[in-house]
Amino acid sequence: MSIPSQKVSSSNKLIYQRLKQAIDLNLRRQIFIAACDDLCLRDCLAARLHTELATENPDSDPRSPIDYPRFVSLELDLSDPNPWGSIAAWLIQHPPPQNRGSYSRLPGFQILGAEHLTRHSAAVQWSFLSYLRDIEAHLQMCESTLLLWVSRPWLSSIEQSAPEFWHWRTGVFEFEGEPTPAYRDFGYSKDLRNLPDNGDSGDKLVISFLSGQSPIPEEQSPIPEEQSPIPEEQSPIPDSKSVELADLVLSAASQELEAENNSASEENFLPLQTLQYIELLQEHQCCCEALALAYHSLGYYYRDRILDGDGSEQNLTIAIRAIEQVIAYLELDANSQQNQPPTDECARLIAQLTQNLTQYAQESNSLPAISDLLNDLGTLYWMLSRDRTQNNASDPLSCLERSIALYLEGLRRTDAETAPQTRVRLNKNLGIASADLARYRDKTENLQQAVAAYKQALQDLDPAVEPQQYAAAQNNLATAYWNLAQEGEPKVYLKSAIAAYSQALSCYSPEREPLNYAGVQNNLGTAYWNLAQHEPSEALLVTAIDAYREALKYRTRELVPAAAAATYNNLGTAYWHLANQFQQKQARTESLQQAITAYETALDIAGELDRTQLTFDTLAARNNLGLAHYQLATDPDFAVNKAAQTSHLEAALHHQLQVCAEWGQHLQDKGLTYGDKLHLQAPANSQAADSRQTALSYIVKTIRAFYSECGLPGQNLALSKVPGDLLPEILRRL
Repeated sequence: MSIPSQKVSSSNKLIYQRLKQAIDLNLRRQIFIAACDDLCLRDCLAARLHTELATENPDSDPRSPIDYPRFVSLELDLSDPNPWGSIAAWLIQHPPPQNRGSYSRLPGFQILGAEHLTRHSAAVQWSFLSYLRDIEAHLQMCESTLLLWVSRPWLSSIEQSAPEFWHWRTGVFEFEGEPTPAYRDFGYSKDLRNLPDNGDSGDKLVISFLSGQSPIPEEQSPIPEEQSPIPEEQSPIPDSKSVELADLVLSAASQELEAENNSASEENFLPLQTLQYIELLQEHQCCCEALALAYHSLGYYYRDRILDGDGSEQNLTIAIRAIEQVIAYLELDANSQQNQPPTDECARLIAQLTQNLTQYAQESNSLPAISDLLNDLGTLYWMLSRDRTQNNASDPLSCLERSIALYLEGLRRTDAETAPQTRVRLNKNLGIASADLARYRDKTENLQQAVAAYKQALQDLDPAVEPQQYAAAQNNLATAYWNLAQEGEPKVYLKSAIAAYSQALSCYSPEREPLNYAGVQNNLGTAYWNLAQHEPSEALLVTAIDAYREALKYRTRELVPAAAAATYNNLGTAYWHLANQFQQKQARTESLQQAITAYETALDIAGELDRTQLTFDTLAARNNLGLAHYQLATDPDFAVNKAAQTSHLEAALHHQLQVCAEWGQHLQDKGLTYGDKLHLQAPANSQAADSRQTALSYIVKTIRAFYSECGLPGQNLALSKVPGDLLPEILRRL
């Protein structure tokens, strides 16, 4: 048996291999569309697919008595282009063997000839699209695989005019090649089983439905007249959640197969292989524990992907749905009154499941406790709430509420005596999710719940045994206290935050965990600075400065530039408050100089980073920097010479104008204009707008200071530095 001769490019070979691998999985309801305008190439690829897939799988179970094709080629009837009718007619002529169990499914079908519909009337073409739109009425015929070959114009028509069929597609494979006219030069045959061969011998490739074997005699497995030509399912239809999960996995797999630069690997097909086992386990009505084991393997495959950094909404959703199925089957198993031993077939399938999924065999052989599953599920929902990608359609509020409910349910089912570590994880995670929920609603109530959860976790933690876990919980507790202080009773909550941060530092070693240690030192400095706003004290500000400087020993711009910039900004603010509240003249001058140095360093680092990486307002920092220069130039306590005074005024004006320039860039990035009042009132813009107004008021003050200290030449010098678009507004204020 020969295959049509056609040179296949390397890119088409890669697409062909992906298509073949996808079809070879032989899963339920796989619907593929292959687009190819080169009919010679199409015939070559279709013939090769038939030759390589139609024969019995050599790896199939040797005990199977069934001799039935795995892949069938059909030509579309151009007078009545009904692909479902063609499949049904073939099944009537070749009825499936009786009692076939799990050893053989319906064959896959490839449909060819759709490109010739362009030579027929519009009514015939519309009838073809109408048949495709009726896919949901014929899904029983798609229990295995359907591959529809079309030209690119028909691919576009199907997407636009048969959206129902397009929605059910598993994958689209587009082959490169120049369009070739039908019925020309290559001996096209109306009989699909006689595909063209462009070889020199002139022989035609004859493809029988059984790859060279004789047709199955009708008397081997006759179908009674009253029986449907489509075999009835022996097992109940899977519930809607399992069907939804299967659709999600198939969609993810098809996207990977269609990816241009993604090479198919055995690991990529592992979730599809697991789906096959799940279908077989459901078909044989195996025990709930076996199904829970299979869903657990599927869920943890995607969980590991997430932990490796691919935390897409798709992966999170699949992992969530899989673990929900694990819990559902375990609950069903616990409530079941029947504990019948598994059948031989079910036991064989379970053995195959644990042996073939080698990557997860050890982990999946024993299911975790229900409380651990609830913890994992809660964490996945929490991660989904934090997914800020553009295509994420999930509501963060509902995800957080679901996460908290799962953690609480896990705690209810956990024995504090036998599983203390599980309770620690659940309480810590409950605290984190509750603190996140406080950003959306009931801030004080949710923060208090977070505090209670962290305290409970700390009761079960021994700092001598698990110092890092203990320190992390203390840091989170302190941050919850700090947030509560912003709502009321600031002194009480800030002192509690300082105590908790200090406890965390006692367990963090700067040598072993330098970044964690530095992070807590930064937080401790902020708590002391914040307390100094409510209990004015030079000692509190000095302590805050010491904490920030200790943090910067390890929070370097080389290791963590964004974090270092934030701490330098905090340090500048602490020095500025120290200079303006407590110190003598000489010390105040030094503190303002230190503030200037810290702000300049923060802005220098920030200039090398993307704005989205920063956790502080650079416009406010630049305003503060300009204000420090302005104070050094104008405050009578800071007696400086004329040259230094002019230098500070010029620096102040430079930074104030820079704020206005960056504000203009901010508007440009958002596609706004200054007069767009509606958008300027949006929360995302209000902080930047406030910084601009502050800068404008200080520009006016600085120009007046130029006039006061340097006369009219000084004022003219200052005005010469103001951009033309800003000058009218400045003159009006002057």
